[in-house]
Parts: sequence; C-alpha cells; structure tokens
Amino acid sequence: MKSLRWVALLVVLVLGASACGRSDDDTPTAGQTSSTEESRPVGGDAKSSTFGTLTDVCQDGTPSGSPAQGVTPSAIDISTFSDAGFTGRPGLNQELFDAAKVFRAWCNDRGGINGRKIVVNERDAALTNVVPQMTSACGEDFMTVGGGAVFDQDGVPVRLECLMPDIDGYVVSPEARGADLTAQPVPNPVDSVGNGLYKYLEKKYPAGSKAYGVITPDLPSTKLAGSQNKDVVDALGWKKVYDDVYPSLGPTSWTPYAQGLKSASVKGLIWVGEPEYLAKLIQAMNDINYSPDFISINANNYDEGLIDNAGAALKDNVYMSTPFVPFSEAKADSATKQYLEAFNEYLPDGKARAAYGAQAFSAWLLFAQAAKACGDDLTRKCVYDNAKKVTDWTGGGLHSAQDVKANTVGTCIVILRATSKGFVRVKDLSENDGIFHCAPGDVHQMPERSGDGLTLEDVGKRQSDFK
Repeated sequence: MKSLRWVALLVVLVLGASACGRSDDDTPTAGQTSSTEESRPVGGDAKSSTFGTLTDVCQDGTPSGSPAQGVTPSAIDISTFSDAGFTGRPGLNQELFDAAKVFRAWCNDRGGINGRKIVVNERDAALTNVVPQMTSACGEDFMTVGGGAVFDQDGVPVRLECLMPDIDGYVVSPEARGADLTAQPVPNPVDSVGNGLYKYLEKKYPAGSKAYGVITPDLPSTKLAGSQNKDVVDALGWKKVYDDVYPSLGPTSWTPYAQGLKSASVKGLIWVGEPEYLAKLIQAMNDINYSPDFISINANNYDEGLIDNAGAALKDNVYMSTPFVPFSEAKADSATKQYLEAFNEYLPDGKARAAYGAQAFSAWLLFAQAAKACGDDLTRKCVYDNAKKVTDWTGGGLHSAQDVKANTVGTCIVILRATSKGFVRVKDLSENDGIFHCAPGDVHQMPERSGDGLTLEDVGKRQSDFK
C-alpha cells in the first residue's frame, strides 16, 4: 500500500477527496476543520499586541472590500496543513494545528489583521491526501500558513497552479524546499545544510568521527536524508564503519540493530528517524550494555516523546542543533515565554514544546507582519512580497536571525543534549550572539543538488499571473 510504502518519510521532517467549495453553512470539508470561534479570557482589558521584539503584531481596524479570494471585510481564511489524521500515527505533527489555533486566538483577541479576523481551515492531509486537501484550499482560502505535509511534493504543483503562496511551518521535499511562492521563516534550502553540530561532536568525541555509523528507514526518500548527513561528515573526513536501514514501520526487535552497532564498534551514530523508534533502539542498546559516544538527531526529535519513551535508558549522549531558544530557558517577557504562555492561555492541553510548533508560530508571526503592511488592500502578492523582503527574521526572538529573502541556512545555533530529565543546552560551545554560537563557515554546500524546487513555469504559469 502507498501509505505503508511511504510511511518512513515521517522522519524527513528535519530537513517537512475531491475538490469542493465551502458552503455558507461552514460545514468543514472532509479532513478539514475550521477554527472560527474566539477564545477570549474573562475580562475586557485591552491586550498587548507586542510579541518579543515585534510590536503591533495584530490590531483593530475598519476594513472594507474583498480584494482577494478568502478575504472579506471581516475575515481572512487561511489553510494550515498537517498529517494528524494519519491512522498509522494518530496525531502526527499535531503541533502545527495547535500552533495555528493558538495564534488565531491570540491575534483575534487583539483585533486580527487590521480588523479582519483570522479563520484557520485545518487541512488534514493524513499522509496520502495532500492533493485533495490542497485542491480544496485552492478553491477557498487566501494562502497557506504555518503548516507542512510529509508528502508536500504532491501538493506543490496544485498550489502553484492556483497561485497560492505559502509561509510554511516546515518543508520536506526538494520540490517544496525550493518552490516558487514559498517563504520559509527558518530556511531549509535544497543545496546546503548546516554542519555546526558535526564540528562540535568531532571536537568533543574524536573517536566517534573515526568510527561512525548511520541508521535510516528503508525508503529512497529517507535514504536521501541520510545520504546528505553522510555527505557532510565525509567532507569533514569522518570514517564510516556501519550503514544500515530499518523497515519503514519499525522492526519487530531493535536488538539486532543494537548488536550490529556494537559489533562494528560504532562510536558515533547518526540517527534518521522518529523519536519513538530512537527510544526503542536506545533501550535495546542499554539491554546489551552498549552505548556509542554520541548519537546525533535532527529537529523532529526535539520532542518530549523521546524523553518519556527512552526513560532511564537515555544516556547523556544524544545531541541536536537548533536555531530556537530552548523551551527550558524561556525568560520572563521573552518571545519563547510568551509563546508558552499563549498556549497556557488558549490551548493548555496543546502540544507546545515541540520544535515544529515554535517554527509554525514563527511562520504565523511573519504572515501577520507581512499582511499588516498591506493595509486594507490585502492581496496574495502583497503579503508574499512583504514576507520575502525580510532578511533578519527572528520571530520576535523565538530563534536566531534567518534570511527569508535569500532562503539560506542560518549559521547561529545552540546545541541541545537529551537527558532523562529533558533537553538541556550544552555549555561548552562558544557563544558570540547571546546564547547562540554563530559561525558563518558552518554550512556545507552539497556537491550535487538533490533536486530543484518547482517553479511557476513548471506548471504553465508566469510570475505576471501572480497578483
């Protein structure tokens, strides 16, 4: 089945019905729900529209007219994609929907976008329904914001054909990572990746770089993610002693993999996969009294599920890099603290402490800033052009500075270590911009592009068609 054949693409997230119009009764499309209700706390006090370093993020106004699809004098219909309804992994990337709910409530409580209230239409791609969900979005909504889909390559042609811009929560495939009409608040370009984490691990654990191994799911697309990591460390001169794949739905037992790593004397492991599977591998390694010097993980593993599932078996040897301020270091009045407080206020049971949740929130903030500048004449081109002008985006302080316009890899990171008590920032990495380690040279250019982004011309459109 296709859903089984592609399920392992879930781990690539580091790197991610028929069409019908919405009727006036607000009945959601299949796989789609609308978030239109207000979540106003008791009391009528005016609320500050400052978020971190951003001021006047959302505001009242007296809008008029309907300058674009999905825009009325009172509302803006936005699509947010996720795969939460995938039966093989219920709740997959639920944090994207949760972040959309929270931002909508937070922003609408402060007047919306120049007086227009945000309506979030949750487009649940459920892994294999990207095309029908994107088709529905194309028929109803203004643009897509703060979402992502594992099979995003399937939706890009549809989105470009209907000239719908995207300010994404994450992108996965080369087609999406370099696509036209895409603004990435935290860029994940096609042709380069950061290598700061590997440089840190090489210095801290030199034996690991002389005997490293890689484990990836057994599918071409996830193997591509693994091969990019291998290309980075091979360029640094690392020596590979182990390279294996596991079934896309997970093996019956992780013990053979743990034994294989131990037999090969692997000192450093590059893991491509989900946090739940990594937790099982760590438990299997613990059972045979083996642990490598380090395990490197990608952003999708910045999830409390890794801590909860690995339990006491989790050693202090699991590392990742991130441009985000750690949740555990949220200071009073900081953007990260405000992000967590917004969840506490509007969606206390939501999935806040996940990397993609914070990244999606950054996308919503970028949308709000870009849309605000358009005033009453809210068009797709105006919002997209404003977003793509940004060269120093931090989401108000949620993360280090990113160049949205150039779509280049950010070079300011923190490195986190996963412990049985949670994720903690390492303190033996030099800091030259607040808590961040910034090194412009910590970018690896891929020797061969793994694919090019889809363009408007590829789907028979021209830039002049975009309005």
